Amino acid sequence: MQLFHRNIPRLRVLLFSFESLLIFLSVYGVCFVTLVARKGKDAFWLFDSNLTAAKVFVIVLLCQVCMYFNELYDYKVSQGRREFTIRLLQSLGFACLALGILYLLLPSLSIGQVNFLLAMPLSIGALFAWREIYPKLIRSEAFIEKVLILGSSATAHKILEEVAEAKDTGYEIVAVATEPPHEGNAFGNPIHVPAVLPIDEFPDKFRSIPVDRIVVAMGDRRGRLPFETLLDCRFQGIQIEEAASFYERLTGKILLDDVRPSWFIFSEGFRKNKFTLTTKRLMDILFSGAILFFASPFMLLFALAIKLDSRGPVIYRQDRVGEGWKDYTIYKFRSMVENAESCGAAWAQKDDPRVTRVGRFLRKYRLDELPQLFNVLKGDMSLVGPRPERRCFVKELAKEIPYYPQRLFVKPGVTGWAQIKYHYGASKDETKEKLQYDLYYIKHMSFLFDLSIIFDTVRVVLTGAGSR
Repeated sequence: MQLFHRNIPRLRVLLFSFESLLIFLSVYGVCFVTLVARKGKDAFWLFDSNLTAAKVFVIVLLCQVCMYFNELYDYKVSQGRREFTIRLLQSLGFACLALGILYLLLPSLSIGQVNFLLAMPLSIGALFAWREIYPKLIRSEAFIEKVLILGSSATAHKILEEVAEAKDTGYEIVAVATEPPHEGNAFGNPIHVPAVLPIDEFPDKFRSIPVDRIVVAMGDRRGRLPFETLLDCRFQGIQIEEAASFYERLTGKILLDDVRPSWFIFSEGFRKNKFTLTTKRLMDILFSGAILFFASPFMLLFALAIKLDSRGPVIYRQDRVGEGWKDYTIYKFRSMVENAESCGAAWAQKDDPRVTRVGRFLRKYRLDELPQLFNVLKGDMSLVGPRPERRCFVKELAKEIPYYPQRLFVKPGVTGWAQIKYHYGASKDETKEKLQYDLYYIKHMSFLFDLSIIFDTVRVVLTGAGSR
């Protein structure tokens, strides 16, 4: 399911939607029952003069935001019962705290102390019961799309790994048609494929394998692609899809190992129309100005802490490569010791010894990036985009990583799709991995996509996720 140009598994949409409904019904049900006890037949049902439904919706919204920020909708994080229990109690605890502050400021939004104290335990119980049912539900055939992979290329292996690891993609790999010289189950353990057959037998045997989608992942198609069989499948209602496109939807990144220049040329996306660029610039000015206004007192405290912690300037200036290979000066709070690169430019590493005590805190919560909002106001950067690099690194990476220069066709960003999807890249291999996310962002760049990335960045900042 596409939402804000992000592919969200329909099972995750089901999980979120049903839990929203459960919280709403739990809270609203308590409000209704307590009112019936007081007023009898005069009690409201859904719409009433007290706007109870709207008040309950506020509770649902805050609960869901806290649950999302605490990664309760990342199946890999929250599938364990113990982990889910801890994260759920943390999330609803923060939601209760936020609601308490809200009710102090706006008492008219309160549903009443008795209703609130009865509703929250009921909501927790309903969510626990639903999470017991959900793993069984997502394995039922009604919610699963059966996929056959045609070919045994490296992309086929990556697709199998992603589907096996995520578990809530809504896809089940039921068969693989392998290319020579592979025989038998070429994929081995721990990836289990129910049916593995040579690609030459695919035209004769595909009817015996019930599939909803065929993903073409052949390494060499010349003279070997079974066009007539695929045409028959298409007219039978079976979806046929290129492996690169399927992988892109599945992961939110573009797999560079299996993409030719022609794929970029003929694929949808990569639009830079005036409306998108204008709305993006307006959002940059409004958001960066508002953040600087509200964050200015904290920025003064950070500046003082940096000065007291170590010698050197508060603001670190460095030349970076921006849109169209143009150099500009980037501003950051200094997080390393003075003269950290006296021996030359070097990649930042995890647990880098050059990072100061205050710098470690600032980096964990991405607060060292705040001065870059001045770069956004100047127009050198955007709020959302690929992270900028130094020219010496850009030249080196452009020689070694295909399509790396293409990320310079948009303004660099303070945050980005790669920053919320992948941890800090401190090597060329990790830079290549992040490039795959950057190219996906450039392909699907839009106002709503930017808004969703900013929302996720708030989660990263508050939780310190993916800190470097």
